[in-house]
Amino acid sequence: MRRRLTDRGRKIVEHVARYRLTTVGVLRRVVTPGLSANAISKLANRLCDAGYLRKYTLLHPTRYFVLGEAGANLLGIGGHRSAPLGPQSLPIEYAILAYATLGKALRQRLIGEEIQRLCPWLPSALAEAPHCGDASRGVLELVRVDLGGPADHVARKCAADVNERRRLREFTNFVAQGRFRLVIITATKEKAAAVQRALDRHGWPAGLLVHFSVVPQLLSLTASRNHA
Repeated sequence: MRRRLTDRGRKIVEHVARYRLTTVGVLRRVVTPGLSANAISKLANRLCDAGYLRKYTLLHPTRYFVLGEAGANLLGIGGHRSAPLGPQSLPIEYAILAYATLGKALRQRLIGEEIQRLCPWLPSALAEAPHCGDASRGVLELVRVDLGGPADHVARKCAADVNERRRLREFTNFVAQGRFRLVIITATKEKAAAVQRALDRHGWPAGLLVHFSVVPQLLSLTASRNHA
């Protein structure tokens, strides 16, 4: 018989569903700040034993947790979310998690339905791209993760992201109001500076906000991907 899920356990499962994955460090920062890392690890392991979560290796010895079959069933999410993240999706999803939860200013990763409530004019296919919300400023953030390609390539990807939305009149107004930010996550300050120089060679809509975030673990995660 499966152990009854506590309110705290459900909160963790819902957090994992929103962010695709989590770690003990993230849980301690944003979900269960009153608990020690050891207590959180034991709690997460109990959720794994009950089938609500599964754990895999992020960067040894750190583990990451995804939904288990019971967790996916509880929230009506496809069972594919219980599999380990692949060599491309793991660095992307971890970078977004780290940006949203481990930086100086917390963000919330948004799901497609939340994005479309905020921007009902945005096609559902575009709403499925990774977005975060900056609630303190009322800004929607589109997140692009640099997986190690040349700076010009990253800039072209960002330009394509914006230009695809730029065809929408409502998007142009949204940007002009200072309510849209392009967030680029990369592994080093030097790469961020190179991407910024590459971005300067493109034209951008008036009012576009741009922010860079550095997640050093991307170096190791993308190296693992390139050697997979």
